[in-house]
Amino acid sequence: MTEKEIEKMIDKTVNETVIKLKMAGLMKDNRKTATEKLEELLRNFPTFKAVSDRREETAKLVTQVEQALATIKNDPYYECIEMFYFENQTRDAIAAYFRTTPTTISRNKTRLLKELTPRLFSSDVIFEIFL
Repeated sequence: MTEKEIEKMIDKTVNETVIKLKMAGLMKDNRKTATEKLEELLRNFPTFKAVSDRREETAKLVTQVEQALATIKNDPYYECIEMFYFENQTRDAIAAYFRTTPTTISRNKTRLLKELTPRLFSSDVIFEIFL
């Protein structure tokens, strides 16, 4: 084997190994997941919405988030999204409001985030599924 053939074989092996490790969840790059991006977006949403001289991109983003939130508005636990991300309330405070446990709040918040994520970050979700 020539040196070039050996290098090519090594590159191919390394690339395949990296893909397998990522698929197994054993290797993560520095990028944020779609859910992490969504949580950051929701935390900043009240600020984006309050900006009076919004740029076109900001106005479009606000509209997209409002449309996504409208799809879960009728969920019994919808308010926990607003309370947690927009009002910075704790899980314990939200649980007291709903007269349930913090675990139930966490579970339902996660469920609602899973519904919102593909609506706002569909390409990221697709990437995460396949890599």
